[in-house]
Amino acid sequence: MPEADALDIGLRCSPGVPSFNVDRFESLLRFAADSEGRQGEVGVWLCTDDEISDLHLRFLQVPGPTDVISFPGDAGYFGDIAVSFDTAAEQSVEAGHPVARELAYLALHGLLHLFGYDDLTTSERDAMLARQDALIAQFEKAVPGDWD
Repeated sequence: MPEADALDIGLRCSPGVPSFNVDRFESLLRFAADSEGRQGEVGVWLCTDDEISDLHLRFLQVPGPTDVISFPGDAGYFGDIAVSFDTAAEQSVEAGHPVARELAYLALHGLLHLFGYDDLTTSERDAMLARQDALIAQFEKAVPGDWD
């Protein structure tokens, strides 16, 4: 299990985001940081489609919602991650797993972006998703439990 202070997480949830196993969510991100040999801070905002749509348009000039956006920081502050609860809820149905796992999976994707992974090309995306899948599988094996 990773050190408790390997990654300091500032988690904020918008009104309307239902409660879920926040400890497991944060443990996955700490596990990933530890696995990547990283220590620092990150901000995570679980928001609505309307809120992430605003960010998507303002910062990336793309209209409409998306599932996750990362905003790099500097030094020991890796940056901020916004995850749309609404989009995660839809994607969780398609993926056949709990919404809380989808939220964690998307936050992990954002964290990997902040660690320097990218997905602009097919090969980069394949490598990033393989690392993301490996990390969540390793976490679920090392820390069994429910996501809800």
